Amino acid sequence: MDVEKLLRQGLQHHQAGRLDKAGEAYQQVLKSDPDNADALNLMGVILQAAGNLDAAITLITRATDLVPDFVPPFVNLGNALQEACRFDDAVDAFRKAIELAPDQAEAVNNLSSALNKLEHFDEALEASERAIELTPGLCPAHMNLGNALAGLGRTVEAVESYKRALEIDPTDSAAYYNLGNVYTEMENLKAALEQFRKALEFDTENAEKYYNYANTALALDLYEDATAGYRRALEIAPGYIDAQCNLGTVLLKMGRSDEAVASLRRAIVDEPKSPDLHWNLALALLQAGDYKDGWAEYEWRWQMPTFEAFQRDFGVPLWQGEDLDGRTLFIDTEQGFGDSIMFARYAPIAAERGGRVVLECRPQLNNLFASLNGVNEVVDLGHPPGHFDFYAPLMSLPHILGTTAETIPTDVPYVKPPEETPVDSRIAEAPGFKVGFAWAGSPTRIDNVKRSCDIALFEPLIALPGLNFFSLQVGEFQEQLRDLDTARLVIDLADDFRDFADTAAAVQALDLVISVDTAVLHLAGALAKPAWGLMSQPTGFLWQDQRKDSPWYPTLRLFRQPEHGEWAPVFEQVKRELNEMMAKS
Repeated sequence: MDVEKLLRQGLQHHQAGRLDKAGEAYQQVLKSDPDNADALNLMGVILQAAGNLDAAITLITRATDLVPDFVPPFVNLGNALQEACRFDDAVDAFRKAIELAPDQAEAVNNLSSALNKLEHFDEALEASERAIELTPGLCPAHMNLGNALAGLGRTVEAVESYKRALEIDPTDSAAYYNLGNVYTEMENLKAALEQFRKALEFDTENAEKYYNYANTALALDLYEDATAGYRRALEIAPGYIDAQCNLGTVLLKMGRSDEAVASLRRAIVDEPKSPDLHWNLALALLQAGDYKDGWAEYEWRWQMPTFEAFQRDFGVPLWQGEDLDGRTLFIDTEQGFGDSIMFARYAPIAAERGGRVVLECRPQLNNLFASLNGVNEVVDLGHPPGHFDFYAPLMSLPHILGTTAETIPTDVPYVKPPEETPVDSRIAEAPGFKVGFAWAGSPTRIDNVKRSCDIALFEPLIALPGLNFFSLQVGEFQEQLRDLDTARLVIDLADDFRDFADTAAAVQALDLVISVDTAVLHLAGALAKPAWGLMSQPTGFLWQDQRKDSPWYPTLRLFRQPEHGEWAPVFEQVKRELNEMMAKS
């Protein structure tokens, strides 16, 4: 057998992309000469291309042992080790290749790649700069330089490196993709989306690239684009849980909660213990109005990183809804003011089970919640509650008490301000129809910008004859009132609000409340005060899809954006309704 001839034939097939033919030739060589380093090395490369990394590493390692001064096997071994995510070993292989051939740009560049994977960015930077010095037109070296710079937080320089790589090879999908990632870090999401789009033009089978594209589209509220991206990622990688979760999220944001539920249920069949899937399913079910299953799924929140930090161990059993028989139940608070007001309605129901109820809340709610029927004690968050026999997180009560769409407790009002709470005299003294309003929620909520609106949108309402407007806005947004041209027509009540009991007293004295999705709207509903909710698109899961009313608050009407960010049609409708109401009065 002519081994050299077979090797040449195998190499010809290899270079022409006929890997099966090349592999057959190398195997024949190895049958005749098992220690042929060339055949071991090249057969290892074939096996790596086929995804058989363990066998590839074994063969190429044997080649390096047989010929320890032969450079190509060390480079190929480093490549296989890196693909197998054995980055430390890959670095050792590349360093050995460089010892043997210090000026081989490929080995130096690949060393930079492995060092980047290990987050040794300073060393990676040095190696990539050396590779570029050796071969200025080596596109991957500019890529690795960009990766090292990005890792070091030098994002502007990283952008320039990726752009240089694309000047060399305008079809390099990875360069577009990495450029998109660094633009994301720079919070330039529009530029990032454009780079991800270009990356996908040259690589249509990469699920991760579609996923990042979809995430960026979602962040830009481009819901159709995001949906298409997640669906394509799932076509390529059907078990891609993150893509499945986020697809559910975007369908929910589009008001397609039934589709979101179906999609997430399918995913849970394959990943029944995924907290992300169950959490998203909970939100989808609740938004769809399926409270029986929705509140059960909502208990998965405690396995989500956001909530785990707030889970508390009191050393007593979690209440399951059984009769209390004189024992004490401690209801611990969670989430925002609006959520607390909404679900405080369950404390009196729990008290009907024949025990003592202690309700925890933030200090601003203490005086208000003291009015809840059957609640024996209200304690501030963090204050020792004394002895108790059971506990229940506030927002677990709908599940514990078996709430369905038909059994929502809607007996309002269920709170009232203490009798001694003063009511601002300016409300009583004002003539006409009295409207309280708020335009912004708490800035600590992630979606606050979307649910809040520009105060200037209220100006045409404030100018309507026969109406008197009272600002209920508290916090950092209160000062925006001064910028209104119609500010002189508004009475600002918020300076005198010490807590929600004061706010409740003011709301109770008004004729109508108009508010975005914030605690003031919940408070008006809990007080059974007529209120109009200004709903952004998407809304939170508690307001469901497209409803003009709330099953939780009988006195609320909801005015919804027709599309995301479109507040003008909402205020036009509110103005028409106010005019009609005043015409009938």
